[in-house]
Amino acid sequence: MDAFHLALGPHGRLQAEAGAAACPVLAAAFARGTAEGLLALATRRDTSVWPVELLFWRGFADTYLTALAHSPAAADPHAIAAVEPAPGLLAEFTLRMPAMSGAEYASPELLAGIWGDLDVLARREAAAAGGLKPWLGHINPALHLLGRVTFHLAENKRSTETPFAFMATYTHRLSAHDKPVHLPLGRALQEFAGAGSRAALESLLEPVKKASERSALARDLLESRRLFQPQAWTPVQAHAFLREIPVLEESGIVTRIPDWWKNNRAARARVTVRVGEQPGAGLGLDTLLDFSVEPTLDGEALSRGEWEALLRADAGLVPLRGRWVEVDAEKLRDVLEHWRKIQDGAAGDGVTFLEAMRLLAGVRLGRGADATAEEEVAMDWSEVVAGGWLAGTLDKLRQPGGGAEFDAHEHLRARLRPYQETGVQWLWFLQTLGLGACLADDMGLGKTIQVIAVLLRLKHGPQVPGVPRGRGAAPDGPALLVAPASLLANWKAEIERFAPSLRIAFAHPSESTGDTWRTAGKAEAFLAGVDLVVTTYGQAARLDWMARRTWRLVVLD
Repeated sequence: MDAFHLALGPHGRLQAEAGAAACPVLAAAFARGTAEGLLALATRRDTSVWPVELLFWRGFADTYLTALAHSPAAADPHAIAAVEPAPGLLAEFTLRMPAMSGAEYASPELLAGIWGDLDVLARREAAAAGGLKPWLGHINPALHLLGRVTFHLAENKRSTETPFAFMATYTHRLSAHDKPVHLPLGRALQEFAGAGSRAALESLLEPVKKASERSALARDLLESRRLFQPQAWTPVQAHAFLREIPVLEESGIVTRIPDWWKNNRAARARVTVRVGEQPGAGLGLDTLLDFSVEPTLDGEALSRGEWEALLRADAGLVPLRGRWVEVDAEKLRDVLEHWRKIQDGAAGDGVTFLEAMRLLAGVRLGRGADATAEEEVAMDWSEVVAGGWLAGTLDKLRQPGGGAEFDAHEHLRARLRPYQETGVQWLWFLQTLGLGACLADDMGLGKTIQVIAVLLRLKHGPQVPGVPRGRGAAPDGPALLVAPASLLANWKAEIERFAPSLRIAFAHPSESTGDTWRTAGKAEAFLAGVDLVVTTYGQAARLDWMARRTWRLVVLD
């Protein structure tokens, strides 16, 4: 690239003087015309080895493109207005002309001709591309930043009353490395002061006007003209601005804010509800778990003094523990009272495992999926978290194979594959919780033998700890297997082959010679000494005694 040089002709024509072979693309562009060559220069961003005259002419092209980017948007791509150079600009470029072949021909008049040719070509190509914006993005993606209004909010640590500083800027130009160079928005009033530049100023402020239609803050800044000068803001003002960011950005305004404001909010003081810190008495859906309520910040408990200080603060932002925290004292007070009432209702008993799962899922106690306005606030300013024991239990539910291990090989006449061992462990863990499970392996992967292993564990292992008698599985007695009639023979063969110690009885005429299973009066005799009753869906629907009985385990195939 260092061998490529340009020469300026007496009529304003730029052409390759030497080194055309070093950069044939640029050489070909300048051979087509000066304007074509300058646009080709503008698309090249690696300028580290360029000679001084190429840097100069790339700067000339960039200056034109910057002015073009600041021009008013046109609804019709074929009606883009001509771009005139700023007064004195071409004289300045003439004085800055580097030592190059033909530099003696440079004058403001000659550069005006080059500018005009470049303007004609650029507007023609932009029209062909469907508009100025897509065409500029093709020339240099960074050009879309030009003319963008940016709202900045920063901390001002020198003031305790107004600890935030606000300023509106616009992207005036790009640096040599395509970094946006900002100027205070008030400078735009000076830059576009001329009557001919009013349209450009209106185009620049269009996103702000659009935002003012939906944002009272943007409307006040614009109408009061405080937008055009730096502002010292209180925490309440800063918080109001931060809450408006989605509207501002949707309107086309860029925002630059402290990194502690994430996902449209700062860290919040919350009311944390913790359930299941300690193990309940046994396991099951009705197992009672402890329930506690406390104010926290990022999961850490707040002291009484910190909490009271937050409740005394105005709504907005409050400094706490070396950072800014979002606070609404009224809502926090109401939310704490809301959860205290629930805690008082559960005092001495706690909440059941099922109720704890509903709380973690966002469903409030005693209500359906629809929340009241009070509950909506509670959901926004509080969080329900699993305590130590419950969190560990849920982890085991999410990770098959993480439950308690047991060895069924002594009674199971088969060796389970590793994934089948995992399935059996998971099924057994859910059984100890009194929860149901869906084993959804593909056909042929051994779902039947996994269920048989669990049935053997029920028969030969100790009683399942903590299974409540009032709900869920019975602590003893047979299990029930319901399957299509076409699968009864398969279940019979699999059990006889792999678990001959299981005593099974069929409540279906195809596999039973007697009729004791048909009536409730004879059911007890039918069930005596049986580990598993096998029936079909049709029979299960017809046999009233079967529906009324509490089974140790129900398997649906």
